[in-house]
Amino acid sequence: MSDPAVLLKGEFRRGEKFGPEAVNKGATLMDCEWDGGVFEAGIMVGGIFRSGIFRGGTLYGSVWLGGEWVDGRWECGFDQTGRYRPRTDHP
Repeated sequence: MSDPAVLLKGEFRRGEKFGPEAVNKGATLMDCEWDGGVFEAGIMVGGIFRSGIFRGGTLYGSVWLGGEWVDGRWECGFDQTGRYRPRTDHP
């Protein structure tokens, strides 16, 4: 687990898990698990957002299991019930 971690713009992470001390400030995460922490910027592609705060950035083709959606861009993905949510329907 990459924890604690501050993920910066230009970083690319794949298949990693991030916990409550993680802060994303612009990294691209592919097939990662986010379990706590603050997502401020960057993009999550094909991952699982379990918990934490989503303040900015983009969630694309990921699964949203929980957490707090404050701001950002929801491109598409699935919610905790398995329902597909299109671009216009963020959690």
